[in-house]
Amino acid sequence: MQLLTQNNMPKNMTVFDVVASTMIKGRDMLNAGVARPFAVVANQQTAGYGKFGRQFFSPRGSGVYMTFVFDVPTGGFDAGLLTTGVAATIARVIFEVTGIQVAMKWVNDLYYQDRKIAGILAEGILTAGQLTQVSIGVGLNILATVVPPELRDKIGALDVDVDKNVLVRQIFTALQADFAGYQQGQHLAYYQAHAYLTGRYVSVQVGQTVITGKIVGVGQRGELLLVDDSGSSHALLSGEVTKVNF
Repeated sequence: MQLLTQNNMPKNMTVFDVVASTMIKGRDMLNAGVARPFAVVANQQTAGYGKFGRQFFSPRGSGVYMTFVFDVPTGGFDAGLLTTGVAATIARVIFEVTGIQVAMKWVNDLYYQDRKIAGILAEGILTAGQLTQVSIGVGLNILATVVPPELRDKIGALDVDVDKNVLVRQIFTALQADFAGYQQGQHLAYYQAHAYLTGRYVSVQVGQTVITGKIVGVGQRGELLLVDDSGSSHALLSGEVTKVNF
């Protein structure tokens, strides 16, 4: 089992063996004045979390757990373009390094062989009431491992022998190169070409409402385009896909 090490990593990427959460560690480093952009990566998280604060399964050695902290462009950012952009960058790097093409499940997951192999979480950071930084958390399953029974039908892994140092280094390099272009939608063609949900019949929870229908694509702001059972069109900027019919 190859583990992440600090060897040959860029100066603005810090490797830990075990942390509670790379997101928490990144926030602590930001508060300590570490210059942006910077990255925190770990072999294991003991209190990793994802969307809505849900526990993120983060066992030692089978995956890589990463947080990237960037300053926000003047005028802020479109969250949909940021999250879809990060997903597209990571999917592209996975393909470049491993030859495996993963799909992007709106809005913040990567899928391979119909199983979730990565989750992406973006959190805005406020200074004096103004959005000044964004913290991007990524958990990526590389090797198959024993998982809790409730997750066995949901999560998978790339299941490939890869140098983890090379993979996370290239992900960070690509994120830094691509970050400024996300707000112009430069990633959308790639995202749309590898969108997991397009053509599928789904249920989406939006607030207290559940919308059911067929996904017809991803829009120019990273929104999910859905035609419901009555034929009405929806462009969803937020929500959670709760059911996918295969």
